[in-house]
Amino acid sequence: MSDFEDFVLLEARDVPLGRPRGMTVHRTLPARRTSLIGGWCFVDHFGPDDLTETGGMQVARHPHTGLATVSWLFEGAITHRDSIGSHALVRPGDVDLMVAGSGITHSEFSTNDTTVLHGVQLWYALPDRVRFREQEFRVHTPVEQRTAHARARVGLGSLRASDDAGGNLTDTSPVITDDALEMAQIDLEAGRGLTIDLDATHEYGVLIDRGTARLRSGDQESTAERTDLIVVPDGADHLEINAGSEEPLRLMFLGGEPLREDIIMWWNFVGRTHEEIVEFRARYQAEIGVELEFAEAPIADIARRRGGLAADAEQFGPFAPHTPQALPAPRLPGGELRSRGRMGRVAR
Repeated sequence: MSDFEDFVLLEARDVPLGRPRGMTVHRTLPARRTSLIGGWCFVDHFGPDDLTETGGMQVARHPHTGLATVSWLFEGAITHRDSIGSHALVRPGDVDLMVAGSGITHSEFSTNDTTVLHGVQLWYALPDRVRFREQEFRVHTPVEQRTAHARARVGLGSLRASDDAGGNLTDTSPVITDDALEMAQIDLEAGRGLTIDLDATHEYGVLIDRGTARLRSGDQESTAERTDLIVVPDGADHLEINAGSEEPLRLMFLGGEPLREDIIMWWNFVGRTHEEIVEFRARYQAEIGVELEFAEAPIADIARRRGGLAADAEQFGPFAPHTPQALPAPRLPGGELRSRGRMGRVAR
């Protein structure tokens, strides 16, 4: 664990998504400085992406364990399909939440009529007490809150904020998460200010999608630009944000109670030990018909005990027929996977 007394700037690194001509995402979490903001352990920011240039999002069936995924779009649409039978259209303004629990597979494809794709995809790590729980998928469309100079949609948790003209933005999402989390999109007119009330026991970050933000908390100040993720000083009870004068500001406000656990995060799995990740990978490969047979890759004992899975069950579930071939897992690195927590213990 580590306390952040100042603002910490996490700069994005560009990562190609999928195919050679696939879209590029701007990844800020995990980072060298930290791997967690509350339970949030992964932040990808993409677009606005011209699909005539890149072909958009085309991510075939792949697995997850021990985490939940959250998709939030500004523009375009994505078709989601998963192994618990969900088949949904994700649109701007929707919060798309999928809880992997002990194991799930899903695919994500931008729709044929989408010409520009723009949004964020986030993961949060499930706390150990529930990380083998039942899978879940939910889509919720929050109502936009407005003042004369600002707008907000609250996807998870609560938001209490006021603009520099005295207008209030207040809302609470009905979506329940296993640990307390916050996620909201906030739009602020150029040259205007906003103050957000914070829970001093939570950890917070601000991801800039558009414009420039000047941030202040107590005696600490910082500036962030597009694709930057700023970690807010710990213990803060409010955050002042001022938009630059050149263009409106759009940001994603993220927060949550501290996870207080180290995790092992490799490819699409979150676990607690190197051995767990090895077993999750082997079982997934066997279920999609790659590398091993079922008998050679039994479900991990901890997944059977805590997830209630039978020895002959499919940990990652069945999938709809006539869909693109599943993505095989990459090879594991030569050394042992090491844990990471509030401070990143290993460079990604």
